[in-house]
Amino acid sequence: MNKVTILDGGMGRELKRIGAPFSQPLWSAQALIEAPHFVTQAHQGFIDAGAEIITANSYACVPFHLGEELYQAQGAALAQQAAVIAKEVAQNAKQNVLVAGSLPPAFGSYRPELFESERAFTILDTLYKAQDEHVDLWIGETISSIEEAHVMASVLKGSNKPCYYAFTLTDAISEQATLRSGELVSDAVTALLQQNVAGIFFN
Repeated sequence: MNKVTILDGGMGRELKRIGAPFSQPLWSAQALIEAPHFVTQAHQGFIDAGAEIITANSYACVPFHLGEELYQAQGAALAQQAAVIAKEVAQNAKQNVLVAGSLPPAFGSYRPELFESERAFTILDTLYKAQDEHVDLWIGETISSIEEAHVMASVLKGSNKPCYYAFTLTDAISEQATLRSGELVSDAVTALLQQNVAGIFFN
């Protein structure tokens, strides 16, 4: 029987649930900026619930959430802080816990029509370099198109750590499963098989 690995849950929703400062557009980055102890608390809560992998709270460390000015000034530092916090919590856990670095959507979740490859590479490469020293593996999160997956794979191509890619699917039920972009899941998987990929997820 294959071993089941338990990941953490959604950081934004958990931060909101436990009373962390939380508003749009900053989303989960607001706690990182104003009250990072809530980020520690959220990670610990996931570990206490059985999580064996926790994800750095860097999902909102992009211009879409921070705004261009704050991103340029603090984006990389906030992403690094997110990874450091996660690593510290993992190292203090009673059981073995791994930290996943997060490569989030650069231009907002579920918005493939907003994607710009060159700009996305620059943003995601910045987040990659900020987190890499402190993480054990990588997750490309909420990927809406094959183009977005290719850019994430380009950022991660030099990594010697396990790299996982998580696609987000359309909500509508149809005969063939598709990404938010309308592209077939089968084509997305085929495109990634040429890359450094340890696993593929769907949500």
